[in-house]
Amino acid sequence: MTLLDLVKPELVLPKTECSSINELISKFVDQVYKTNRDFTIPKEALLHTIDRREKIGGTLLPSGLSVPHARLETYNNFILVLGTPKEALYQEERRINLMALMISSMSGSPHYLPVLAALTKISRDEDYFTRLCRAEEKKDFIHILGERDPELD
Repeated sequence: MTLLDLVKPELVLPKTECSSINELISKFVDQVYKTNRDFTIPKEALLHTIDRREKIGGTLLPSGLSVPHARLETYNNFILVLGTPKEALYQEERRINLMALMISSMSGSPHYLPVLAALTKISRDEDYFTRLCRAEEKKDFIHILGERDPELD
């Protein structure tokens, strides 16, 4: 299985209008609810879980890859939302270049750590990561991602 196998086009949001990290997360969460009719976790509970995890310690890597996530007791699947802010967005004085919101079970999806490792590896290739983050359209983002499409170990 590769990273692209877990990427759903409807959950790729390049150049998302937002003025804060919380607004970007909220827009990603809204998209989850729009595209996953059987996702029944109350939105406020999901946002609270993500916020609580963010307050424990930032999930922003030096490359600008932000990985907010929620592990839920009553959910047994894995959701990945990928996207970029339209305008420069900063957390702790570091720019967020790409956000990967992950939602999984409390016990941990078998995908969480392999996806995190794959995204971290991608973010270390500065030229490739910059091209990915600059993609204006969903189809371009997916195409660029597919150029390297790492295996999930």
